[in-house]
Amino acid sequence: MNRASFREIVHLLVSLIVLTIAFTYPSLSPAKMMIVAISVGTGFILHELAHKFTAQRYGYVADYEASPMGLLMAIGLSVITKGEFVFAAPGAVMIRGKWIHNAYEDLYRDTTKEIAYISVSGAVVNLALAVLFYTASFFVAQSGLAYAILSTGAFINVFLAGFNMIPFGPLDGAKVWRYNPVLWGLVGIPAIILFFVI
Repeated sequence: MNRASFREIVHLLVSLIVLTIAFTYPSLSPAKMMIVAISVGTGFILHELAHKFTAQRYGYVADYEASPMGLLMAIGLSVITKGEFVFAAPGAVMIRGKWIHNAYEDLYRDTTKEIAYISVSGAVVNLALAVLFYTASFFVAQSGLAYAILSTGAFINVFLAGFNMIPFGPLDGAKVWRYNPVLWGLVGIPAIILFFVI
């Protein structure tokens, strides 16, 4: 299993900082930034780690890499729309192949199922976090800091789950849909329902 390198940790932290600013803009108060950092931090970092650990479970070498263009787009759209819309595509877990007997395994074999499960793992983590945050928000005072963190965490996590499950282009949802539309529905439909509930 490959552990997180210093480079990977830097990429995760830079992505987290940019996403925090994008989701907070235009109100960049320290209190709001802290709330969003915790919410985005749990949602984004655990989402990416789910991809990484699931890939490693299948024997792949996997590392998170930030996308400079994706980070610029997140900030740019947030500024242009005054915080009304954030396109969150800060980077991705890159899978480099299986390391077996000091050589990469042939990647031309059918890996559709493995890629689908690696792809869906991030959204599953976000859904679980959204339910956890949303449920916990009922047990704290609605005017306090804890409620702000929990309600924001619920929204951001369900947003990340729903966005990633869009069955289009390079998004996780497209890979899951190609493998099995039923698997997509088991995660995508609850994400849509929860989005409207939360």
